Amino acid sequence: MSPTDDTSDDSESESVQEPSDRTAEYSRRGFMETAAAVGGAAAATGLSGCLGDGDGGTDGNGEQDFLWWTMRGYIPAETKAIKQAAKGYEDAADENINVSTEVIVWDQVFQEWSASIEGRSMPNVSEMACEHAVDFGNRGAARSNTELFDQYDDWYDTISAWGRFDGEFWGLPWFMELRTSHLNMNLLEKAGVSKPPETWAELIEAGQAVSKNTNASGFTTPGAQDFPAGQNMAAFTHQSGGSFYGSSDGQFTVEIDNAASLFAHLWALSLREQWDIAPGGWGSVDSTSGEELYREGRTAIAHLPTDLARSLIDPQDGVNQENKELAEATELTPMPAGPNGERQSFMGGSCLTSFRKEVTNNDTDAKISVGFMNYMTQPETMNKYFPVSAPNFLPVRKGQEEMELFTDNPTKIPDSWLQTRLKQAPNAVRYGITGAGRCAPFLGSIEGSTTGYSTPISGMIGSDNDPKTVLRNAGNNIRSTISDADYTDYELKPKKQGPSLNDAPDSVQPWINGDGVPKIYNPYE
Repeated sequence: MSPTDDTSDDSESESVQEPSDRTAEYSRRGFMETAAAVGGAAAATGLSGCLGDGDGGTDGNGEQDFLWWTMRGYIPAETKAIKQAAKGYEDAADENINVSTEVIVWDQVFQEWSASIEGRSMPNVSEMACEHAVDFGNRGAARSNTELFDQYDDWYDTISAWGRFDGEFWGLPWFMELRTSHLNMNLLEKAGVSKPPETWAELIEAGQAVSKNTNASGFTTPGAQDFPAGQNMAAFTHQSGGSFYGSSDGQFTVEIDNAASLFAHLWALSLREQWDIAPGGWGSVDSTSGEELYREGRTAIAHLPTDLARSLIDPQDGVNQENKELAEATELTPMPAGPNGERQSFMGGSCLTSFRKEVTNNDTDAKISVGFMNYMTQPETMNKYFPVSAPNFLPVRKGQEEMELFTDNPTKIPDSWLQTRLKQAPNAVRYGITGAGRCAPFLGSIEGSTTGYSTPISGMIGSDNDPKTVLRNAGNNIRSTISDADYTDYELKPKKQGPSLNDAPDSVQPWINGDGVPKIYNPYE
């Protein structure tokens, strides 16, 4: 399909402000004045070429400079392949352009975005999560790409709502990656477990067998204040018949402190308090520590991002005999089915977002940016970098499942790993998107300010905080953020009590009562 031109007016009047977790705030009018002043000052000092000159950011040969940012700098082979694929757009584009790729790691990109918007030095396109794309769109810095998004009708369910806000779609979904259970079958078989657990009850049974019969822990998921800790809790809550957010009559509702979420957090806490299958020192185990425990044979099952699986095979990470043996013993599975009967896992991932000319370094035509996003998400282009990103990267729509990686695997990654991951993709869950079915700017800022919603569970594990209190504090914090947003015209009142397990979904009541399944830890009995 051909690239779609973005015909929106770059001078539309929309509010512009820093994310809510930053201290600086400014209106769109003030932002435009700042951008104009920066551009004028640069021209006065002979630096206008750095900001995009009068003929569209071109050189003497009529070649337009095009800059995009990616966070793919952790795996060298992946970075190289993505850069090469992006460079190929020079031949695919309708106009003469020079494509440059700049790698900005996640730890630094938020500061870079803030500084670059104010200094009018943003790239033409940047990788980000769709929550951030929505935020930039609301602030008047990003362009919508609704027409391009609507060219395709095979998006996965969660993806189809990921970047939609205020009637537009901001950010084109690029890829997703999921939390996956890594199983050391050698350890499980040593403990007398012959097959991967398929339900929560089987997971607990297998974990207890490992903890009893080996020197390893049965199940590891991050317990420290770490993004994957909160991400997994979001998925566990969906598996418990709840969500962190809802939507009613056009208004967001905050559900992180409802009964289903309380149950899910107590279920997770029970891994240590009731069933003794979590690792020692769990309160300090983040995703990196979880990887180390798995590599060292100190846990049989690790529910983590799939960087772990890739590192067992990727020669860039130093494959040795121990890695090879562990890779051969490893099976990847979705999270075992929860009380709702679903094997859901949290969805990470990225989209590509185009920025308006008022904030970019190169004043490149909008259709070039939209064309680049379309080009980078076509199966034939993705064939150039998905194999070196496997099994991390996953498609975001059905048509992308036809790429070579999934039809004629050219890698050393086991076919079973790829097929397991591909099966997970359509059933992924993500924070407010899955529960509320919509996106909003506040979702991006809250994710960053609460470390991926890990504060409640890490406080319960590491500081013995009261589960109801920490969940209610988190919920009220979010309600305040929503109520204070300039794009909402309603107020969410804080909760002063609850939640109660008496209000938990029927599907989890057997776990509360110990009726045919392991009984959870309940500090309120």
